Amino acid sequence: MRISAKDLGWLAVDDFCHKCFWIERHTKGLPYQIGFPDIFFSIYAYTENIVERYVRKNEELPKWTDVIGYIKRIVTVKSSKFKTEKENITLSGILDLLFKRRNGDFIIVDYKTAKYTDNQDQLMPIYQIQHNGYAYIAEAIGYKPVKDLYLVHFESPHKEMYEAITDGYTNGNGFEMPFKPKIHKTKRDNKDIDRLLEKASNIYEQGNAPEGLVECKDCKRLENPIKIASI
Repeated sequence: MRISAKDLGWLAVDDFCHKCFWIERHTKGLPYQIGFPDIFFSIYAYTENIVERYVRKNEELPKWTDVIGYIKRIVTVKSSKFKTEKENITLSGILDLLFKRRNGDFIIVDYKTAKYTDNQDQLMPIYQIQHNGYAYIAEAIGYKPVKDLYLVHFESPHKEMYEAITDGYTNGNGFEMPFKPKIHKTKRDNKDIDRLLEKASNIYEQGNAPEGLVECKDCKRLENPIKIASI
């Protein structure tokens, strides 16, 4: 079984449903397995490339990343897909940026294109597992020690900024959208990774779907296909 570091994070939340996880891993083409619209990948690629090009050109991080400290270089890997084997599971992940500090430590930076809200606070436990999963993989293939993890939210402008954007970022060719970065340091801790990998393996290896969470909305929808068809 292959599981991404992000999906591994969902196993740590209180409302994680064993049944939904089993079904998703054994069945393809479900509605919630549909990918994100292309616009999200475009925004992601834009932010990633702008920062990377700035670093390569100036040999330093942008000023808004001062909290991260001085870096020696961006680590370039032939493939941005990292994976390591854990028994019958492949843990995979795509790192946004891997930096090497001048003292030899490594830093992983992960991007989120969203405003930082109370809902983001609720997602932090998932992000922490995801981020530490990246560190787990990076160290397994030789990039160690991974000392620090940083989460960067690239926030789109608030409504009160629209007038200024109209005046300053609009021209005959269209308009630009400025993004404001907000940086959060993620706790570095691998202790939950092995436990969650074992949990994922135990659920996946069951011959039939296990019991679902009592209040799981997805389970209730699956139990009533007529209602699903009418939506």
